[in-house]
Amino acid sequence: MIKLEKCGVAECGRPVAAWLDGGALCRGHFISDCYSRLDHYEEVRKGPGLSAADTESVRRFIKECTRQADEIEHNAKDLDNLDRAKLLHIILSASELGRHLRRSPRKAAAIPVRLSSERLGGAWEEDTETVLVSRYGALVRCKHGAKAGETIQVMRADTGEQALARVAWQRPNEYDDTRIGVEFVGCENFWGLDWGAVEEAR
Repeated sequence: MIKLEKCGVAECGRPVAAWLDGGALCRGHFISDCYSRLDHYEEVRKGPGLSAADTESVRRFIKECTRQADEIEHNAKDLDNLDRAKLLHIILSASELGRHLRRSPRKAAAIPVRLSSERLGGAWEEDTETVLVSRYGALVRCKHGAKAGETIQVMRADTGEQALARVAWQRPNEYDDTRIGVEFVGCENFWGLDWGAVEEAR
């Protein structure tokens, strides 16, 4: 691919500062394009919701705009404080949008499970249940001090099936009902659900 020296927006003519979806953009048009798309995706997310195909497209955009905004913020020699603030805001907004995206729909389900951790010096085991499940993980009630990044074993009480999972986050609440988000390691559809039907029912 030949790298253009000028912004691809008609009659702009300013130097290229970034690329989005294969299009060359100057710094000003990169910033305005990022803001426009972030606003649009946020409205869709809060309204009708993103389809699976749209979600993957948004993920790619988030990754690319974050990377390029960071490069401009660190490397541009003529960056004023306003543009620097806008670039940092774009990075934060894209990161926040990314946290709301799900790789699959979620379904409310109370499935009995046994969680166990072999953490050195702090092994534990607990019989509990899920709150929400997805193709790649679950939201689970857990009274133990599971830490983000920790690997735990999840066993279904109904089938005896087991899988390793990584703790993504832990969130206590005022009712002493701590919940953890887990992502399965090398396992898909641990719950055995028809996710296409779940997606259609949303």
